[in-house]
Amino acid sequence: MALIIPLELPQTGVTATYWRITHVQVDCNARIIQAQLHGYLDEAARRAGRAPLHHIPYRFAAGDLPDPFTVSVADIYRAVREAPEGEDAAGAPLPSRFRDAADA
Repeated sequence: MALIIPLELPQTGVTATYWRITHVQVDCNARIIQAQLHGYLDEAARRAGRAPLHHIPYRFAAGDLPDPFTVSVADIYRAVREAPEGEDAAGAPLPSRFRDAADA
């Protein structure tokens, strides 16, 4: 599973279109899940073993996901789609950059 959406990387100007969860760490006692999404040029580059162009870390607290003992990768992708990307000038949450991503 992965997310497909073209995102230009501000550091290089390169556009990554294939975003895949590569790392998940679960702290069951604290009920926190950390995940990393890595971006690749495209699916073919990822399958060819190319290095990711960028990574985006996520940290989800207890209320953001189901029980950490039963959380699935699909749950984490869903949370990434819903995670706000910060706040606007008025303090309202900005939508996730992955909200409109297609599934791979």
